[in-house]
Parts: sequence; C-alpha cells; structure tokens
Amino acid sequence: SSNRLTTMHANKEPFLRALQKQKIPKNIIEAFDAIDQGLFFDPVFRKKLYTGDVIPIGFGEISDPPVALAKMLKHLALKKSWRVLEIGTGSGYSTALLSRLAGEVVTIELSEELALSAKKHLLDCGVSNVRQFAGSGTEFDAPLGMFDAVIVCAACRKRPLPLVRRLKARGKMVFPMGPEHQQQICVLLNETDDAEKELFKTSFHEFCEFGPLQGKYGWLP
Repeated sequence: SSNRLTTMHANKEPFLRALQKQKIPKNIIEAFDAIDQGLFFDPVFRKKLYTGDVIPIGFGEISDPPVALAKMLKHLALKKSWRVLEIGTGSGYSTALLSRLAGEVVTIELSEELALSAKKHLLDCGVSNVRQFAGSGTEFDAPLGMFDAVIVCAACRKRPLPLVRRLKARGKMVFPMGPEHQQQICVLLNETDDAEKELFKTSFHEFCEFGPLQGKYGWLP
C-alpha cells in the first residue's frame, strides 16, 4: 500500500544522511539506498524501518543494528572483485547489502527457518551473486574455498579462529567482540606471508551491540 511506502521513505533520507554524518563511504550509503528494507522485515514493523532500531526477524532473533552494520562494512572496505563470507544471514538484509559491494557472497545461517525466509527475501530483492547455507558458521566444513573478506554478524567472545583459516593472505575479517551486552568492532588482518608464520593483526574500533553468536565461539551452545 502507498501508506507503507510513505512511512518507509519518511525515515529513509534522514537515515542515509545520518550515515553520511558517521563518515560512511559513498558506495555503502548507495547500497543502503538501493536495498529496500521493507522486503526483509514483517510489515508490522514498518515504522521501525530506517530508524536505526533493531527489528525482530522471527524465531526469537533480531536484526543487526543498522549503523553498526554500516561501520563494519566501512572497516571491511570491500572491493567489487572480492569473495566474502558472511556468518549470520539473519533476515538476509546484510547479505543483500554485501551482494552490492562484493563479487560473490557465501552466507551461513544457524537457524534453518531463518535461512529459508532469508532465501525468499533475497529472491524478492533480485539478488543473484549469493550462495546460502544453513549450519554452524564457526565449525563449517563445506569446501567453500578461501575468501578476501569475512564478516560475522553476531557477538563473539573470542576470535573465531576457524574463520581466520578461510582468509586469503592480506584478507580481512570484521566481527563484534566482547561481553554479551556491549562489544567493539574488531578488525583482523591476515598478514601471514608464508605457511610457517601466522600473523593476525587485530584492532578494536567503535562500540556496538549485536546478538550473541551461537556455537563454539559464541555465548550459547
């Protein structure tokens, strides 16, 4: 209905301007502009679209905080030619943003129900460069190859090392790390030059609050 559209767009311009104020790069703001949030969330929450609030996505889960997600994408600094691995598909919204910023996206979601609903959302959105899997992202053994970048859309208690092993040399991983109710955006660079010497440089950035990663490197079994 047109009512839904006006609500959506009323918040959209101020939201994009807020991202500009946060020094989010132009290509990321363009991705937020191009992807319709309304396709990824239940219409009952339409007043929350583009407000910066988290939104329930079903099955007891909530969306990523959008401004923190934008900051993680800024730190990731994706190139169009890159392969990116996403842990935590959620509603598929972050996946759709990644699909506009990278060449290929592989995304893994623990909840099979969420993975299925995200698949539908991504189809509605016309996204074609995404491969989806359901399962535990931190202990995943499908032959997915190596990645230029990895993003974890859930709070980690410690560095998720199996994911580091998926990074190409000079590859970059971004994830929220810290206690359950407040983390910092963590950027890990794989500066390993040869197989003998592992060198993973980690830096901490803005504070954020993501839902907990489940499994070995997260909070819940």
